[in-house]
Amino acid sequence: MRRYLVVSDLHLSDIEDHQDGWKAHKGSRHLFDQDLDELVVRSLDGAPPGGKFTLILNGDILDFDLVDAVPPDPPWPVHPTERVRGLHATPAKSAWKCRRILEHHPRFVATLARVLCRGHDVVYVLGNHDREFHFPEVQQVFVDTLVAALQATGASCDPRSIRFEPWFFLRADELYAEHGNQYDYYSSFRWLLHPVMCVKGEDRLALPMGNLSNRYLLTRMGFFNPHATDFILNVFAYLGHWLRFYAFSRRSLVWTWLWGSLVVMQRLLRQKKALHKAPAEYDDRLRTVADAQGLSSQAVARLAALQRPPITSRFYRIIREFWIDRLAIATLMIGGTLTLALVPIPLWIQLMVPLVVFPLVFFIYERAVQGEDVFTIERQMPRYAARIAHLLPVRLVAMGHTHRPMIVPLARGVVFANTGTWASVARADGTGEEGGYRNFLLADFDGAAEPTITLGSFGPGPSAGPSDAR
Repeated sequence: MRRYLVVSDLHLSDIEDHQDGWKAHKGSRHLFDQDLDELVVRSLDGAPPGGKFTLILNGDILDFDLVDAVPPDPPWPVHPTERVRGLHATPAKSAWKCRRILEHHPRFVATLARVLCRGHDVVYVLGNHDREFHFPEVQQVFVDTLVAALQATGASCDPRSIRFEPWFFLRADELYAEHGNQYDYYSSFRWLLHPVMCVKGEDRLALPMGNLSNRYLLTRMGFFNPHATDFILNVFAYLGHWLRFYAFSRRSLVWTWLWGSLVVMQRLLRQKKALHKAPAEYDDRLRTVADAQGLSSQAVARLAALQRPPITSRFYRIIREFWIDRLAIATLMIGGTLTLALVPIPLWIQLMVPLVVFPLVFFIYERAVQGEDVFTIERQMPRYAARIAHLLPVRLVAMGHTHRPMIVPLARGVVFANTGTWASVARADGTGEEGGYRNFLLADFDGAAEPTITLGSFGPGPSAGPSDAR
């Protein structure tokens, strides 16, 4: 029998505690490492004797985008902007970030070491916020930390028990696990198996828009949780948020948004040009994945064809996501109102155009340009899972990324489960914090028998109990 425990979207970072609620999502009060350890222990102890247990960390487990600290005496050059917005995603700097995160989460390290110590496997499937594990140097820090934790207890493990998957984990006739960001054009990488570009002679991750927005915008707007949607507000709510948290402080919301938006757009344009062509030997990388997973090159190519190109191919949508279009319209309307006030025309025209015509034009524009938003992928994820299940002989497709847990039958004997985890949210209106909950997927396979699949929650927060699908 095989038992799989799948978790995703834990977003572990270094810990920061601020009395005014700044970056509350990184505060020590929201640590859940002990709860995760208890879940793993229950899952291990509940497995039948002699069964194989695999802990699948299905992406966005460590969150490199949240770390904006810089070592006091860095062994490499640090640009002034890195001291404000965090280190660039290079092999050496990302390795330092990985070490820092793990140092802040010793219980998490001990939990993984417990799995390895008992002779089981840990599989790390890369997401978009932990894509730094693309670099071997970062993987080595992770492995060395786990090995050191094992050695401290006098134990050891087979190095093959720790496995990194850049795309997906597959066990034929049982489970397919992928983070899911490649179906979200806000978070997809242009070339997933080689997500880097050369900047000033060194490899640097070509981060998607979602990651860049977190690094240059949301982590600088510390009263929002970058992994919740409480930052999506209307104009009046943003104004109220600014008055409450920024108007009488030294922190800036408007400048952070404007400058950060321009920086992100500039970086996306540069990446679009640099990543126009497929990297050399990219087909060889696809074949390597096919061989490692026991698939044909044609099957891997069909899976790759499901992925969506990043939003850099639709620059207007980038402008819209950062509200640049609405800022331009507002500027034109204000300019038009002032012009009308200075032109010798009837008063009723001076009043009617700004009060009626301009709002109507804005309403028509908003209706005309409706398109995808950050919630679209939540509705589309089961559709992509169904396509994957059609291509591969599996009974369970597991993803994360959307932070919306769900379990959906796809076909007879095939189930899709999303282990999306919702972090505790510091509400934008300042009224307090919602209770956070974490989700997990437990799947037992025993030959040809129907698997037992459980989607449940652990730790504090609302939980209606597990949902079972058989």
